[in-house]
Amino acid sequence: MASDRGQASVVWRARPDRILRALASYGLVLAVLTGVPALAALVARAWELFVVLAVPGVLSAGMGVIAMRRWVPDDLRKIEAVVTLVGLFAIASVLPVPAFMVLGFNGWDAVFESVSAITSTGLTVATGTMDWPFAGHLLRSWLQWSGGFAIAVAGVALIIGPGATAQAMGQVGIEKRDLLSSTGEQARQLMIVYGVLSVLAVVVLLPLMPSWWEAVAIGLTAVSTGGFTPRPDSLASYGRLAQVVTMLVCLSTSVTLMFYVLWRRKGLKEAILGTNARGVLGGLVTGLVVVTALFFIGGELPLSALADVLLNFTSALTTAGFSVDVVTDVPGVVALLLTAMIVGGGVGSTAGGIKIDRAISVARMVGLTLMRLRTPPRAVTHLKEEGQPVKSDRIISLVAVVACYGLTALVAWVVFLMSGKAPLGSLFDIVSALSTVGLSSGVTGPDLAPHLKMVLTAAMFLGRLEFLAVIAALSPATWR
Repeated sequence: MASDRGQASVVWRARPDRILRALASYGLVLAVLTGVPALAALVARAWELFVVLAVPGVLSAGMGVIAMRRWVPDDLRKIEAVVTLVGLFAIASVLPVPAFMVLGFNGWDAVFESVSAITSTGLTVATGTMDWPFAGHLLRSWLQWSGGFAIAVAGVALIIGPGATAQAMGQVGIEKRDLLSSTGEQARQLMIVYGVLSVLAVVVLLPLMPSWWEAVAIGLTAVSTGGFTPRPDSLASYGRLAQVVTMLVCLSTSVTLMFYVLWRRKGLKEAILGTNARGVLGGLVTGLVVVTALFFIGGELPLSALADVLLNFTSALTTAGFSVDVVTDVPGVVALLLTAMIVGGGVGSTAGGIKIDRAISVARMVGLTLMRLRTPPRAVTHLKEEGQPVKSDRIISLVAVVACYGLTALVAWVVFLMSGKAPLGSLFDIVSALSTVGLSSGVTGPDLAPHLKMVLTAAMFLGRLEFLAVIAALSPATWR
């Protein structure tokens, strides 16, 4: 107890004025969220949509300009940076709500759709999307694109930085810091990578999609592993080649974006061996082999459905959330899809889930524990990664994130079960929300009870920020 009191006496408290100043200084970033689709609405003369998008954009931009001249804090503490990140996501979730209401959503559904967009999840309660103007589709795609990188990755790099703080908060740590000179330089490098991948995705999809605007919308959501599409059946009504290329785009950003910086500087081999690309690709290949085996063992589906199952698995592992057919109810395949969604892509990518890096670390912990059963009492053994002992801070962060994920899933599942929802379908959609995937068993939809929509909304928000940041922001101990 004395030790606990001693530690508590040296912790930092969050200063509200510094946090407000930090939030205001990112006004220009927030303005871009609604500004780009506002321009599309202006071109299409969708005046009501233009107004509700332009007003928050102008206000945010004005605040940002003023703040950058007068209020930018130069002494932001670690806990204040974390709260700022949560605040940015919260504001970014609220700003587009009026626009979604103009598109036909009621209040709660608009909040759900907005959070699903900014967290790059892709679960939707939308109806009649093919009747929307292009600006409506661009709104969802642009929010997912922005949430996938500009806030979720670049925001962490710019606010928290790539070092121990980001890793301790379970965020997207930007590793290999020695390659670049500063946090700002890292963010610029990764933005260039993200921008190039986005342009390439749209260009490649243009000849494969029925219209140019569908290529733009799907290209943006694929790069962000978001999953929104203009059509209500996701990718099912598009051609097979378009489906495959879209999944490859998702795969390209489910590895750390530093992979591409390393590739350019040190070659492909060094990039694969020096990043989590090897783990992501290994997990994908292993999963596809197991899914194929389960498909044939089950024997419940025709051979023609194998490609659909494999593409859905790829979507689950990359946490993209696109579906090329109804999610199968073959038990073994469903279990593997759940596992893939829980694991997700790599740290430093746009993917969700607990991250394959952490899953590999857990496997190494199990292996180390088994090895210690066979070693003498005085033998010294360490959990290692790339030949170096893993720091205790990283292990603590890993355990905390996994524990929060499991507890949140359990609580949400109990709420769904008490509301009379099917056990497996409920668990599937809850995991999809927590891992910001977007695949659905059919439970999520316009007719879902409002309180269950709010449970999924909270799950998406918690999952994108990986729990600890939100808990820290809401904890009374942070403020007193």
